[in-house]
Amino acid sequence: MLVRRSKSPWRALVGVGAYAALCVILASAAWVAVGTVAAHGPAATPSIIAAASSPSETVAPSDAPTPDPTVTPFTWPSFATPAPSSTPGPFSMDVYKPGTFVSQVSKEACMAGATQNMLNIIGPKIDLTATRQVQISKAIIANTTKTDSLNGGYGPAGWAITLTQLGGGHYKLLVDNSLTAAMNDAVTALRKTNRPVGLLAWKGAHAWVMTGFQSTYDPRYYAGHFTVTGAYIVDVYYPRLSRIWGQTLGPDTLRDMTAMAHNYLPWKRPEGRYPGRDGKWLLVVPY
Repeated sequence: MLVRRSKSPWRALVGVGAYAALCVILASAAWVAVGTVAAHGPAATPSIIAAASSPSETVAPSDAPTPDPTVTPFTWPSFATPAPSSTPGPFSMDVYKPGTFVSQVSKEACMAGATQNMLNIIGPKIDLTATRQVQISKAIIANTTKTDSLNGGYGPAGWAITLTQLGGGHYKLLVDNSLTAAMNDAVTALRKTNRPVGLLAWKGAHAWVMTGFQSTYDPRYYAGHFTVTGAYIVDVYYPRLSRIWGQTLGPDTLRDMTAMAHNYLPWKRPEGRYPGRDGKWLLVVPY
């Protein structure tokens, strides 16, 4: 009886090769999966995602730019008014303008002449004519009351009104109890406005123009702590000689406080009493 082989050797070898290839493929897939997990970690669960997005956490990006140390941040400039010097010292100012002086046209017209000089300094126009001084004289007389001048004519209150009316800016009459108070008021007004001050000198008989001063400190920054050491005076009686007060000095002459005390005396008029003025210092100041 003939015995048959169940399978041929070739077919057996093919079957073994196919099985081996399948094992290799399965092993490769397993290694890929392991590599992926090692590189990226396991997949996040829903609970971990919720925690990462919680508003109580702040996540800083790892790629935030580093500030450049060479760039200066912008800041707003300061517009504050500069403070005065911390070291106080002597101060001087003078608003006198050369070419503005005019002498009084008559012995009695000192207040009109003083007003004309003040208006010339204030500007913008300069008028040195006698006609202009006569016009000013009439205006002061019109603005002077009987209380302001018992014998008529010119009065210090009328002087302040006229200066204001004729374009000198606002002026007012001050009455002070001492020479020191009057000088302090004069320099404070002059420093604040840069306009001249009118002084009633010679016991109220004469009008002076004060255009500047010297002091220990600047009144603008050291109010109440300065001392006036001198004043620049325009005397419209110049170049005349007074038999009582002596030779007058040229315009814009610096007078020390001894000279001021000799000329700028308290009010005392021979025509009668002036309640509120007698024994006091009068001045017409800008404000």
